[in-house]
Amino acid sequence: MNRTKKRNFPLATLACVISTTATHTHAQQDAQLEEVIVTAQKRTQVIQDVPLTISSLDGDTLNELGIDRFDSLSDLVPGLVVQQQSVNNNGYVIRGITSDDGSAPGAARVSVYLNGTDVSRSRTSYFEVYDMERIEVVKGPQATLFGTAASIGAMSFITAKPQEDFASALTVGAGDYDMRKLEGMVTGGNDTVQGRVAFVTRERAGYVENTSGEADLNGYEREAIRPSLRITPSDDLTIDFVYNYDKATDPGTAFVNQSVLFTDNAALSVPDNNVLGMNDIGVERTVKDFNTTVSLDINDGLSVTYIFAQREHDSLEAFDADGTGFEMLNFSELATGDQSSHELRLNFSGERINGFVGASYFAEDAEQYVGFASEEGTFLSCAGALAGLGIAGCNAGSTALLTGGMLAALPYESHYANGADNSSLNLFADVSYQVTPQLEATVGARVIREERESSYTSNLPVSQILASQGLMTDLFFGLAPNTEGDVIRGDADNSAVLPRFNLLYALNDNVNLYGTISRGERAEVIDMSSGIENLIPAEEIDNYELGIKGRLAGTPLDYAVAAFYQNYDNFQVNVVDQDSGQTRTENAGSATNTGLEAELRWSATDSLQLLANMAYIDAGIDDDSSNGSYAGNQFRLQPELTGALSYLYELPISSSLLFTSSGSWSYRSSVYFDIANQFEEDAVDLLNLRAGIAASDRSWALTLAASNLLDEEYIMDAGNTGASFGYPTYIQGAPRTVSVEFSKRFGAF
Repeated sequence: MNRTKKRNFPLATLACVISTTATHTHAQQDAQLEEVIVTAQKRTQVIQDVPLTISSLDGDTLNELGIDRFDSLSDLVPGLVVQQQSVNNNGYVIRGITSDDGSAPGAARVSVYLNGTDVSRSRTSYFEVYDMERIEVVKGPQATLFGTAASIGAMSFITAKPQEDFASALTVGAGDYDMRKLEGMVTGGNDTVQGRVAFVTRERAGYVENTSGEADLNGYEREAIRPSLRITPSDDLTIDFVYNYDKATDPGTAFVNQSVLFTDNAALSVPDNNVLGMNDIGVERTVKDFNTTVSLDINDGLSVTYIFAQREHDSLEAFDADGTGFEMLNFSELATGDQSSHELRLNFSGERINGFVGASYFAEDAEQYVGFASEEGTFLSCAGALAGLGIAGCNAGSTALLTGGMLAALPYESHYANGADNSSLNLFADVSYQVTPQLEATVGARVIREERESSYTSNLPVSQILASQGLMTDLFFGLAPNTEGDVIRGDADNSAVLPRFNLLYALNDNVNLYGTISRGERAEVIDMSSGIENLIPAEEIDNYELGIKGRLAGTPLDYAVAAFYQNYDNFQVNVVDQDSGQTRTENAGSATNTGLEAELRWSATDSLQLLANMAYIDAGIDDDSSNGSYAGNQFRLQPELTGALSYLYELPISSSLLFTSSGSWSYRSSVYFDIANQFEEDAVDLLNLRAGIAASDRSWALTLAASNLLDEEYIMDAGNTGASFGYPTYIQGAPRTVSVEFSKRFGAF
């Protein structure tokens, strides 16, 4: 697959940015660079003092760069790639390792945290990015800090909190592809009770023209609201209540055949049916989340935090999986579930010691129901099963030929479902000790006790056409497990101790060195897709990294560089069964991952701030015969090289007006879209730009924005479900889109 021009990443550009800082130091005396504050280690710290590879983006930076979607974060965080096939199907790649398992029994590799709570379940991990205080991305196994789901890293989202002073903001936007956006917030209160309400609605028509008569695809229609309440009965006690409601009614994803990729000739639809849940391609998804955080300062050295969260989701997506105009492969997925969690943590601090100790409990109940609808004659002829009867290729008239014209079509419907009932009890502790004024040592561990139960059921009726030929079997010739509606179950218990060790050494006031050793684990999977219990052992990761971070002396330039090595045992991969199209988990054996990451933030002048990052990753399944057919293969969605350059610029036009501009250029090298390394795309680079005018006090702004300014053609994924039936499909990335936004703020900011 080669749809884009192959380009070499201009490392000289990044080197030029760094070297320029040395030759222009004298011009920067007035430029300022604020310290970045993070809470990844459960306490407030300057990012340079954290012995981890961590990136942080505050709300102002997100707004100025126009970051309002998960996938846009890839432009600003080294080693992070976010793939979004749909709001219901997201892939998070950190250091070349992908977390995108949507099955109920599957476990996440990347912890997605929302206000201190794990929301990593694949079908609910996406939410609208708006009214954020900051986003933190932490690399490497972080079980001590973020639980077992953080086996390769964590993404932590902290929403903006209510404030006492009144403030409000409103943004309206419009653009091509019928794009519309409305976003706002209002906050205020008194010294005891403060409230905040934030909301966003946005929609855009699909950019893949669909000639079937149904809606154009790869668009979106989203709405979200977040009321929050902060109660401060005293200076020592803070109680936060946050409710999140996210709803999507998107037109759906275009899985297209390669022959119609980047054309206006897609003809995708699903038939009227009783099993898919809807009669057209689309997504209907609702997520509700409630969070309560209670923080009590006992004294100057002790504090207690309790976090309770309840989250539920209901997500239905229907799609045409063959990518053609034939009614061959039509699927839907209904994912439902709820989860609850409790965490109690005691933080302590002293002259030389800082840390925390705590316990948490997590429980979830989830189900994934997959419906299948087809037309028997079309399916069998497309599969080549009717060649012996003189009917070859995809022939929509096959049923009529076989029944002598008595029947024009024979609808076929089947389904399977998997479920999970999981719970885990965690005990954790983390202690940092100031050994000397220059050296800090950190030791932490999480003790885990998990109980996991999985279920599977299916119903695949006998094909009438095959029965007429003397074959009493379903449309898949008995190759897919059929429980005829019975539910089969399996369960497993698991315990683990996941430690981390960190050293932080201050070379001087501006530069810190750090080293990390940590262990992570992705929970074992009870795979029932074969109709019998198949226990996939837990994936274990050992992580080693060295890094340097600091500020270039005499200049407003922050930098961070990290090198890492990771070793995996029982590396879990998701593959689509070649006979039934069902997704299952396999043990691919051992894997290794080596890489280098770097990022910098430079206030070149009072008016210009530059951001740059890059990551080089050499990773894959070990080339050992004991690892089976995937030995030596590169990981799915893992680019060898990623990088980005971004800027923020403002220039006074008059005493009351500013010219504002921002932009980002991002690059990723070639990737494979499957662990078998059959589907590949060459390098892709994208350019986004924003420019406008604003009041000097930022009370209003008018901005013109363009995404994918050069209108590059690229794909987000390839292969997919259709590949297992001989009909691989492709998902094309968004073309150039243009929009204009007007923002107005009132009150104290």
